[in-house]
Amino acid sequence: MSIHSIRSQAFLPLSLLLLLAVSACDATSSDPGGSGADTAQPPIDSNPVEEPLSNDEPIDDPDAVPTEELTGVALALSGEGVLVVDQQSGKTQTIPFETDLETAQTAISASLGEPTETAENDECGAGPMSFITWSNGFTINAMEDQFVGWTVRPETESANLTTVDGVGLGSMLTELEENYDVGVIESSLGTEFNASNSLFGLLDANEPDGIVTNLWSGVACNFR
Repeated sequence: MSIHSIRSQAFLPLSLLLLLAVSACDATSSDPGGSGADTAQPPIDSNPVEEPLSNDEPIDDPDAVPTEELTGVALALSGEGVLVVDQQSGKTQTIPFETDLETAQTAISASLGEPTETAENDECGAGPMSFITWSNGFTINAMEDQFVGWTVRPETESANLTTVDGVGLGSMLTELEENYDVGVIESSLGTEFNASNSLFGLLDANEPDGIVTNLWSGVACNFR
């Protein structure tokens, strides 16, 4: 065997080693983050981690109202005056007829806001009378600076006011009779009722299913 043939066989494995070394270097340089496995980026199609919602996200649930917004004062009708109910504590305050006007007006305004209209009539049957009306249409009557009566008006928000028994505009005669001793007469005003000398008003018919269309209490200014 010649020396040239021996040298060719000796260098052949070295060339293979060099080729393997170059391939290994190329594989390592293809990782931009380094050669450690813990630095590899996640696959493109992996599920991203959802960010938690911030506290500024709007609440879609209409019932999820902060407690402080549930407080307020509600008004209920009475044949003796009006009732002011604290919706937070449940405490009820009666504002009876003949309460001084300023006190009554302040108590009612806690529920309805400030009055929007005042008027006077010197020709009422009971004598000169003044009228204070709120934006919902509820009106109180006053004589000599005293609260003496109230009226709810049809086709206004005050039509939604009721007694604690649920009697108000839209109630039927049978409902009145469940809670009061009711008398019904025909007058120049229409079909008029008197419920235990505390609630007064008009019905659309003198029938068991007759509907209350007008409602007042105390001293009123009605011209018959």
